Amino acid sequence: MKAVYLVFLTILSFKSVGQTVSISGTVKDEHGQAIPFAFVRDARHYSATYTDSVGAYLLKADPSSTLSAYAIGYSDAHIPIAKKNVIDIVMNKGTSSAGANFKLPAGTSDDNIGFLTRQQLSAQTGSSQLAKAGFTHEPTKGSPYLFDEWVHGFAVGTSDSLLYDINNLYNYDKKSGELLFTTDKRSVMQVNKAGVKYFCLFNGKLYPSVFENAPAVSKKPFTEVLLTTPSFKIYKLTDTKLERADFHTDGVIESGHRYDEYIDAVHYFFVKVGEKPKQISLKKKTLKELIGSDADKFIAAQGDRDVDDGYVRELGYSLSQ
Repeated sequence: MKAVYLVFLTILSFKSVGQTVSISGTVKDEHGQAIPFAFVRDARHYSATYTDSVGAYLLKADPSSTLSAYAIGYSDAHIPIAKKNVIDIVMNKGTSSAGANFKLPAGTSDDNIGFLTRQQLSAQTGSSQLAKAGFTHEPTKGSPYLFDEWVHGFAVGTSDSLLYDINNLYNYDKKSGELLFTTDKRSVMQVNKAGVKYFCLFNGKLYPSVFENAPAVSKKPFTEVLLTTPSFKIYKLTDTKLERADFHTDGVIESGHRYDEYIDAVHYFFVKVGEKPKQISLKKKTLKELIGSDADKFIAAQGDRDVDDGYVRELGYSLSQ
């Protein structure tokens, strides 16, 4: 079995390509229908992204380069950037060339990839205590995984080489911090963490969930990073634990739950280059204090909008303009 390591989204962090410009647009078919989850990249460099659920994309790229778009069921499209900031891409029905472009990083082999089936994963989440006691065990609440369904994504390997496969789907294990992927939605593979530098996952929104190794914040192999600048980062650490069903009764009084439940404890950290992580709360006042006047324009434009993960991701992009 082979693992795939793909280019990292450059909205938040990207390999230096000299001068870059912000490019946005849509990817549609010849009939004007949006193509969600089309892979769009700077053909000369590592800048890349996926379109969202309505076919929109956003990335930074070399103004003298070309945008290449790939999608299952469509012929590849290549459009010169020519210093434009808005580029709408039209793709025709056909066969993409991006279906088998994956390999292991140097120094690794198929034996380094842990293989799990969905049945094995399910077996790790249940409890038989109630069944033994004669009570009905209700369905587990919550999930150890970031997304309810498999999602599109890509990553960059430790060698910084551009490798991707648009056929693969991904998820993130919140308990272990591991990246999982599947090629058939039946078997589950745990990616060899030693070969991955960072990765991003898309659930149909314009801004992805981005993960990288952050030993100062967590011992997990990968931790979510919401915002990246040359001088600081904001991380989201999710600690997920399984609380087993603990229902019991003495025939009169009942207590506890008949279900197992995954509980998330979420913490945010501000990490300035050369300094220790500082735990923070996601508030406008906090962001202003940490980031300074650079954040004022974005924060003012958001009005009364609540500060959440998406808010911080968008703030990160505005700071890179």
